[in-house]
Amino acid sequence: MIDQVSPRQLSSWAQQHADQGPLLVLDVREPAELQIASVPADGFELLAIPMHDVPASLDRLDPQR
Repeated sequence: MIDQVSPRQLSSWAQQHADQGPLLVLDVREPAELQIASVPADGFELLAIPMHDVPASLDRLDPQR
């Protein structure tokens, strides 16, 4: 299941889903957006792939996660 979570909701979301095993957060912001604000990987794995690069990067994603 893929949830869309805002940065403000991230900590709460990670706590709610912690029992599901290692969580993966896919950050699809562009490099310029990443420079404005960062998201600390606290309780989850963080992978940053800009939205327009996701289709070409599907091999980097584990479909089970």
